[in-house]
Amino acid sequence: MAWSKPRNVQILNMVTRQGALWANTLGSLALLYSAFGVIIAENDLNTVAAGTMIRMLYKCTGGLPGVARGGMAGLILTSLYALYNNLEHMKGSHLQQSL
Repeated sequence: MAWSKPRNVQILNMVTRQGALWANTLGSLALLYSAFGVIIAENDLNTVAAGTMIRMLYKCTGGLPGVARGGMAGLILTSLYALYNNLEHMKGSHLQQSL
């Protein structure tokens, strides 16, 4: 009869092994985004540019196709974020124009 670890111990071991990797990756992305955000002025177009450059830089080890895919993903994700972030502003300006 083989002894097996309880499920919660297995989950805890997995989290401690993978947690450092995820924290390092997300911390690097946050640092790069902040650096690009400071270098480029703060508005929505520059937020999209910073997100695109970060994804391109992060995926640069995959060669030119990786950079292109990363840049496209960054462009799409940050564009959606900027659109969502300004949704209330656009609704408010549309309401003011109709009055």
